Amino acid sequence: MYRGLYTAASGMNLQLHRQDAIANNLANIDTTGYKKDEAIGLSFRERLLYAIDRQGIVPIGYTSPGVEVDEVYTDLRPGSYMVTGNPLDLALSGTGFFLIDGAGGPYLTRSGSFTRDAEGFLVTAEGEYVLGERGPIPLHGEKVDISEDGVVYVDDLPVERILTVRPENPAALEKVGHNRFRLQGGWQPTGEETLVLQGQLERANVNPIQEMVKMIEVTRAYETNHRAILVMDDLMRAANELGRV
Repeated sequence: MYRGLYTAASGMNLQLHRQDAIANNLANIDTTGYKKDEAIGLSFRERLLYAIDRQGIVPIGYTSPGVEVDEVYTDLRPGSYMVTGNPLDLALSGTGFFLIDGAGGPYLTRSGSFTRDAEGFLVTAEGEYVLGERGPIPLHGEKVDISEDGVVYVDDLPVERILTVRPENPAALEKVGHNRFRLQGGWQPTGEETLVLQGQLERANVNPIQEMVKMIEVTRAYETNHRAILVMDDLMRAANELGRV
């Protein structure tokens, strides 16, 4: 019976993590370049296989205490695009990322809401350099045009090419903030497979209806596990009272 309590409690814990991920997704539905998260649970079968792999032998009577949170998975699929008309708003079509020279080291982002700093370089809203093939991108002029292959033209003269990259191991990306990823490993230029779309921004890849449906599912699953704990608590109380008779 105690195992039943642990199983129900682990189920409640998983649903709490799922709820946190869903709430964060909904809170960032208007965040440019945001990638939704989802808490993934490790099932009984997966835990059993993991135990076998680690120990070689599973003791007779082994029972999993339930599910556990395996990881928080980030869905890197692109969101939809919105036209802004701002020449410094950029979106990427394809699997690549912009490479940013951040204060804590380089990071990747799909958020192309850029601007020009006081020194005339292309930067993020936080003032961090957007990197081209040779470094920061100078915009010393008036008219800025950016082609789909990333070439930056200032007053009709090419000055740099925006560097778009893909991580060698996407699963190792560390999410920092809402729409940034810290590199955990190497990266490669994307080449022609990624297009730069000027005057557009990528929306968050969050479907609010789907997230609300998930929230309802999580709430019901949490309540079911909670009721199971209450029932087992009543049974144990009854068993204890019976033992006193």
